[in-house]
Amino acid sequence: MRAIGKVGAAARIFCGLMNLPPPPAKFERHNSLFLNVLKTISEDSMNAAVHEAVIANDNNSNIAVAVDGTWHKRGYSSLNGVVCATSVENGKVIDFEALTKYCSSCKGKKKPCENCAKNYEGFNGGIECRGVLSIFQRSETSRKAYYTQYLGDGDSKGFLTIKEAKVYGETEVEKLECVGHVQKRMGTRLRNILKMSKDINLSDGEIFRDVDG
Repeated sequence: MRAIGKVGAAARIFCGLMNLPPPPAKFERHNSLFLNVLKTISEDSMNAAVHEAVIANDNNSNIAVAVDGTWHKRGYSSLNGVVCATSVENGKVIDFEALTKYCSSCKGKKKPCENCAKNYEGFNGGIECRGVLSIFQRSETSRKAYYTQYLGDGDSKGFLTIKEAKVYGETEVEKLECVGHVQKRMGTRLRNILKMSKDINLSDGEIFRDVDG
């Protein structure tokens, strides 16, 4: 119910309508159980997605992935971020890395707690690089595959991190350009040229202007 923005009252009504026992008053003791189940299901799903991608690639384990990162909040003030790798062949998620700079259990303490949730320190711009590196470094052992083609943003620093780290030794990772980002950058530059060249007389006597102007 929390996932759809509802609380205890809505949960009790739903359970009553479905002839189910009332929901528990506290969910904390169930979190570890849910987390373990989610981890198992997600790992099985991602391994199956990699297997599909390898088969679609003529049983070649060198596959192409699309990589991107997102943050809990926009800008560079977020404490949480996640990096996802999806298969270019089937569009399914094959791995992810969640990074956080915050732990509620040891907040304000000098020493980290036993099971500290914080797994990243540094500036927020480096979250994507750290996540991408972790995903690529474990691809051989956890997914039995190599991500030899990298589809990402045109200004992605993650690819530079992979290239410098040489995660696959002498095997280089190829950079694939995202058409959407190329189109965006080209459109911006063309509009800037049009703006700077407005009402300029051309050699044939015509005036350089916006066709909609």
